[in-house]
Amino acid sequence: MEIEKEFKILKPTNDIVFQMLFSTVNIEITKGLISALLERKIDNLELDLNKQLQGDEIDDKIGIVDLRAKIDNNIECEIEMQMIYSKHFIPRLLYYWSKLYSNQLKRGKNYESLNKTISIAIINEDIPQLKDMPSHTKWQLRENENHRKILTDKLELHIIEIRKAIKEYKNNKQNERLQWMMFLNDPESKEVDGIMENNIKIKEAKNTLNNLSKDEKNQRIAELRLKNILDKQDIYETGIDRGRSSQKEITIVEMLKAKEPIEKIIKFTHSTKKEIEKIKKEKNL
Repeated sequence: MEIEKEFKILKPTNDIVFQMLFSTVNIEITKGLISALLERKIDNLELDLNKQLQGDEIDDKIGIVDLRAKIDNNIECEIEMQMIYSKHFIPRLLYYWSKLYSNQLKRGKNYESLNKTISIAIINEDIPQLKDMPSHTKWQLRENENHRKILTDKLELHIIEIRKAIKEYKNNKQNERLQWMMFLNDPESKEVDGIMENNIKIKEAKNTLNNLSKDEKNQRIAELRLKNILDKQDIYETGIDRGRSSQKEITIVEMLKAKEPIEKIIKFTHSTKKEIEKIKKEKNL
């Protein structure tokens, strides 16, 4: 009888693990997540696996979202999972929303064809601007004096801070959005085991995550991505650019050796296709 190898459970707060879990495996768990985040019933969810946002480049980086979907055939939605906070967090969120909204307008179509567009950012750190606010904040275009008056429902931004959500969960354990944040933060916790008894979608997500975690290739990719993220965190905290290029290049080389698609390497390393092709040529890979 073959003994199953021990494996480390992948962290859903790692954006590439988040992407593996919610954009390629089981659409029902993705529907459950988005339904909980937006606090609305979803009848139909269509995932868009081409997550690259076409358009101008910012700081020589191509925009790629973690999860993009169409809700009930008339709402565009994208979700970003961020492990660390940077000064670019809010501008990045607005940029991604704008591209998702504007890219709907095809030649020959009028502005009425533009669907409501929702951007959701889940972040594993607290955001300084939202210090005294709850874990989930929703942003729209409102009149300055009459805050109840919304100019249009076409724009909707959601920001969810995991650390705050964990604290809120203690006093609101039946809230599905908070349950999902508990899962993303620590899928192996006893509290999540209890949540799974009544939340079938989170139970399915845990089972799917276990299966993904058994794959050594997924473990390697997640580790490379984490190294890249930690390298960036060091840059944000110290303001020093030393080591950025070397770590980035090491990650690109390792992924090229593993025969990973260019699109994945762009996502993990926030590099351009031109940069990757240059390294591929230099290293004869």
